[in-house]
Amino acid sequence: MNPASNEIRVRIDQLERLLMFDYEPGTQEALFDICDSQGHIVKTGEVKGPETRVRITDLKGDEYYLMVLDGEISTVKPFQLRKVG
Repeated sequence: MNPASNEIRVRIDQLERLLMFDYEPGTQEALFDICDSQGHIVKTGEVKGPETRVRITDLKGDEYYLMVLDGEISTVKPFQLRKVG
């Protein structure tokens, strides 16, 4: 397995309030969690590769972690939401 295959690329669309991440799941049961800076899960769902879109209108904080659980592999990617206005 290519080690770069479990890299996650995260983009934030501030206008649409969407988090988009590129990840090609290795299993059909791949899931994601978005955790706040205290480690509480604030969103969860299925990974729909190659790009997964998550509405983030209800996220109020600034710093979060995207965690993808794909079979035996878990990948964590920190991201920041910049407050607009």
